[in-house]
Amino acid sequence: MNIRWGGSVWELMLVKRAVGTALSNSASGGYSTLLRDGARNLVGHADLLNGKRAVAALVTVSAVAGGALTAATMKATPHLKTKFCSAAQDTAEEATEAASDPIEEPETFQGPRLRAV
Repeated sequence: MNIRWGGSVWELMLVKRAVGTALSNSASGGYSTLLRDGARNLVGHADLLNGKRAVAALVTVSAVAGGALTAATMKATPHLKTKFCSAAQDTAEEATEAASDPIEEPETFQGPRLRAV
């Protein structure tokens, strides 16, 4: 994938480098393929790989995973719907039973009442 912008051509690339190394900073503000270790010593060059294949593989994996997730959701929906509907019905029955139970009133004080004067 080449993108032209201004006088430059941009390409999508993957970088393959050894563990414990980092790309060098370039004078243009980007990175160069020179590899440096933690002490900033030059230890080699990174390999640049074509990014088109990685993007194509990522799209393929995403499509397959999305399709599998959709199929699993569609298969599980009727079972979940039945389970949640019965749970909601049980809750409604418990609420009806609780509403029909008599409520005991607390005893009220039957002594003399006070009036404001």
